Amino acid sequence: MKIRFLILLLIIYSCETKSKKSIPNNSKTEKPVKEKIGIEDRKFFVGDIDNDKISDTAFVYYKWNDETNEIECGEKICYIDIQFKRNIPKISIEQRLVGLVVMKTEDVNHDNANEILIFSRTNEGWWNNISVWSFQKGAWKKIAKTNAFISDDKDFENHIIKEKGKYYLIGQDKWNKDENGDFKIVKIKL
Repeated sequence: MKIRFLILLLIIYSCETKSKKSIPNNSKTEKPVKEKIGIEDRKFFVGDIDNDKISDTAFVYYKWNDETNEIECGEKICYIDIQFKRNIPKISIEQRLVGLVVMKTEDVNHDNANEILIFSRTNEGWWNNISVWSFQKGAWKKIAKTNAFISDDKDFENHIIKEKGKYYLIGQDKWNKDENGDFKIVKIKL
């Protein structure tokens, strides 16, 4: 027992901490750390949203940090602007980490113009906020909003359904599961 104790003491005392000597400022020894920032420039064809018989395009621009895979704006909460040409005002969406996808959908409110779906990634894994927007009387109006678990591009489709002549936004309840262990379906009338 005494020998084990002595060996332990020997090991502890043999481990000495060495102070770091200052390294001279030399370009060969120090390399500046530079973040890789890129610009995301995306276009989404959204159909005729202002009822002028001309197809419209949504433009989304934001800075992207390639190292962290996050939006870069210097703030905790970034806003992404969805811009359009001509006299259609922009939509600003709050984002914390990652980007968004804009898709056209049918004319759900019978104003003879397409509405748009915005899939906005949250900071909760693969969950997206899904919102439906309509351009009415020169301004954007959010018609409905829900959440959905989006795992890849094919999941961006089929979130608006038509039943008995009425449109519904389909999402999922991230806090409740059904008897099969799947997230319960949320159905919001548009």
